Amino acid sequence: MPEFANESVSAIESSLNDVDRALERLRNGTYRTCQVCQTPIEESVLVASPLLANCPAHPELA
Repeated sequence: MPEFANESVSAIESSLNDVDRALERLRNGTYRTCQVCQTPIEESVLVASPLLANCPAHPELA
């Protein structure tokens, strides 16, 4: 079995964590809501980046 760089494994784990958090927001009804300011996130933004947790006004905050 080939070995993978730690950076690759970390990137994959980070992506999976993002998916898990998005699924949790779907389950609890907050998927389309910015986690910072509680405003709705536009559907076109989520279509382009479905794992986003924040609106474009808060891209640096998680």
